[in-house]
Order: sequence, then structure tokens, then C-alpha cells
Amino acid sequence: MKNKFTWKKALYLFLGLVLLTALVAGISYLVKSNSSESQTFLTRKPVIQDLNDKVMATGKIVPREEVEIKPNLSGIIDKVLVDEGDHVSMGQLVATIRIVPNISQVNSAQQEVANANLQIANAKTNIANQQKQFDMQQRLYSQGVISKQEFISSQQQLVSVQQQLKNAYQQLSTAQKNLQIARSGITPGLESLATTQVRSKVAGIVLEVPVKTGSQVIEANSFNSGTTICSVADLNSLIFQGTIDEAQAGKLTIGMDMNISIGALQNKTFPGRVTMIAPKGKDDAGTIKFPIEGDVFNPQGEYIRAGFSANAEIVLKSHKNALLLNESLVQYEKDVTGKDKPFVEVKKPDGNFKKVYVALGSSDGINVQILSGLTKDSEVKVWNPTDIDKEELRKK
Repeated sequence: MKNKFTWKKALYLFLGLVLLTALVAGISYLVKSNSSESQTFLTRKPVIQDLNDKVMATGKIVPREEVEIKPNLSGIIDKVLVDEGDHVSMGQLVATIRIVPNISQVNSAQQEVANANLQIANAKTNIANQQKQFDMQQRLYSQGVISKQEFISSQQQLVSVQQQLKNAYQQLSTAQKNLQIARSGITPGLESLATTQVRSKVAGIVLEVPVKTGSQVIEANSFNSGTTICSVADLNSLIFQGTIDEAQAGKLTIGMDMNISIGALQNKTFPGRVTMIAPKGKDDAGTIKFPIEGDVFNPQGEYIRAGFSANAEIVLKSHKNALLLNESLVQYEKDVTGKDKPFVEVKKPDGNFKKVYVALGSSDGINVQILSGLTKDSEVKVWNPTDIDKEELRKK
């Protein structure tokens, strides 16, 4: 019994030693493996290139001037002679209007004609009576019965009633023209002032034709803006209209250069220049936005449609041949005053890394300008590697 107990004890002791040895070896391997991996880091070097400090504005492309063609007489569209996209010249006929007579206006004009005819008839009667009176006064004057003063007075009365007849004829002419305008919308001698023939006021491209044959249109006057027959604009003179965040608005000034990219024209950018920054911002879903405008230059004569959405990249500052580093490689720590102090870890000749404080300049959101602390040959540790960085590290 004693021997059996001794052999079992020895066996258990041996197995325990084997298990302990394997456990220690495994832990040692893991520690060495982790330690070796932790000592291997990917590094990046700064690059020398131009850096543009810029902000982005979103908006659209619109014509500098868009003219709406309106009639100055109400009526019904008889013909529309242009389509959207057509080129028109100044004075070109774009539509014709058929006047629908207004019964009350026609009736009023007819009454004016009747009144004028009545005044003519009365004036003719007065002239006939006055002519008889004058002939009698003239005979009496020649016989020396009446004085010269009485003769002249009679002559003046005759001239007065003759003038009344002329005035009555003038009123009749005016009343007849008003009647013709009420019936047809136009009268001889005033064709150029009426818009029964609607003509373009400017040369350009027809952007929109909101009416069609048979549509009723209202004249433009002091109380009504009138119905738009069509809108015309010169697409060779375009501007950018957009908005910019309030945090960036204070950095802009009139005359800054822009690079305008239009979504519909891929891989094409157009130069521009800021011409207006609104003095008052607008609330856009809880964010204050400031409207801005800028000229759009089209040196290659590309066909740009009005209303294209666009982004304007506004260059605030340009740094030539700047020393740039990926901004994700920069780390920060608090100094004694509580401010963030930037630093990077630079590889030494022995393979270890040392902390180096750097002075930063402008940033474009990806790269940051290094003012001091590094050279173009410095190897900076990638302390927060991405999956792509890890894959690159494994290939080394």
C-alpha cells in the first residue's frame, strides 16, 4: 500500500511539472510576440507641396440678369413663337395677344363718341347763329351805326364758337380711338406702344415659357406685375449664388478667388471671384448661413445651364512649398496652462521613438503645415493605424 501511494504521487507530480512548463512556455511566447509587434510601427515622412487654406460654399449657377417679358395689355395668348432654349435677338417677336373686349369699357367708349358727336352738332348750330349775328354787325358797322368795339366783339364770338367746333372734333377723334382700343387693343399710330405683338427686350436664350396658346394674361401696371410671357437671359454672363457657414463668413473678403465645380459637368472646374457677402445671415434649420455671390468665368465657352447646382472652393490663403504632414499623425497633450500642445513621435536611428513637439500652421482638413520641429526626412510614427496601414505593415 505504501509503494502504490508513492508511485501515484510521483506520477501526479510529474504531470504537474509538464503542465506548468507548457504554461510558462506559452505565456513567454505570447509576451515575446506582443513585445516584438509593439516595437514595429509604420512611419510616414512629411512632404513639401503647396497648401491652400480654403472654405467651401454650396449653391447654384444663375444668369447675371434674367428679364421677364410681360404685356401691357390684358388678353388671350394667340400664338407663342418661341420655345425654351431658343436664341432670341432684341426686338424679336415672341408672342401675339388677342384682346377680349370689355363690355363696360366698350359701352363707355361708345358713350364718349356719342357725346362728342352731340358737341359737334351743338357747335355747328352755334356757329351758324353766330355767323348771322356777325354778318349783321358787319353791315351795321359799315353804315356807321355801331362802334368798332361792338364789331370786334362780335368777330371774337364767332372765332370762339369756331374753336369749340375744332375741340369737339378732337374729342370725337380721341373717343373713336378709345373705342377702337377697347374693341381690338390697338389703334393706328400707337402700334409700337401696344403689346398685342410681344417682343423680347434683350438678346439671349429663352429660359422659360410659362404660358401657352389660349392662356389669359394680365397687363403690367402700377398695381400688378403682370403675367410673364417668357424669361430671357444671356448665359454667357453667369454668377454663382450660394451660402456659407457663419464660422467661415468672417474670413471672406470681396475679390477672393474661387474654384467652382458644377455637379452636372464632371471633372470640370471654372475660375471665379467673390463679388458679394451678405451683411445679414439667414436661419437654415438652426444654422446661420450667409448668402454670397461671385462671378463665374468660362474661358473655354462651355455650355452651362442656368440652375446647375455647384460648389465654390474659396481660397483664403495659399502657402507655397510648405512642409506638410498628415494631420492624423499629430497627438496632443495638456501643458501646464491646460492648453493642448501638439507633438509627434519621431523614429531614432536605433529604431526607438522619441516625442517631438511641433508648431502647426494652416490646415486643409487632411494635411497640416509644420512650422518647426520636423524636417522632410523625419520618420513620424503612425500611432493610430487604419486597416490599410496594418496591411501595409504586414507586407514589410
